[in-house]
Amino acid sequence: MSAAVQHKPVLIVTRTGRLVTIRPCTPADAPLIAAMYQRLSPRSMRFRYCSGLHIHGEEEAAHLCGGDPDAGVVLLALSEGEVVAVGELGQVDEECAEIALLVRDDCQGEGIGTALGQELVEAARERGFTRLVAYMLAENQAMRRIIRGLPFRRTWDSGCGELCVTVELDRPVVLR
Repeated sequence: MSAAVQHKPVLIVTRTGRLVTIRPCTPADAPLIAAMYQRLSPRSMRFRYCSGLHIHGEEEAAHLCGGDPDAGVVLLALSEGEVVAVGELGQVDEECAEIALLVRDDCQGEGIGTALGQELVEAARERGFTRLVAYMLAENQAMRRIIRGLPFRRTWDSGCGELCVTVELDRPVVLR
């Protein structure tokens, strides 16, 4: 696996006209991430972490900002100086990475998660990963839509109300 990739910032305009910059996380972003976690609903936290456990924003921010850049990628979506979404890509093995997304409640449904997911796919491909896995609650329709929108073959496994999807980055879907 190659060294950490320097992912270039991307500017998007959401469905509501919000300007959002997607860029890599830096250690200086910890307070912004912690502030985002304070604004999340229990439902959003349950969907992201597949449990009802209480996650401390400061601890999660420290984890996200202090991780090993060779083991994964953390991308932030920022608007007006605030973090509105976090995307994580964590190395599972030499070929596979796990993808996870979290969008602030008041920004959901604007296309931020979709754009962030696409940027994480590009980061994964830049790093040489050929597969992504995502774990989600079966009721998490937003994450399911994001995964279904990726132009790659995927397989779904389910059990106990959870889904695991594997996305084959080296096998694009052939459109007919």
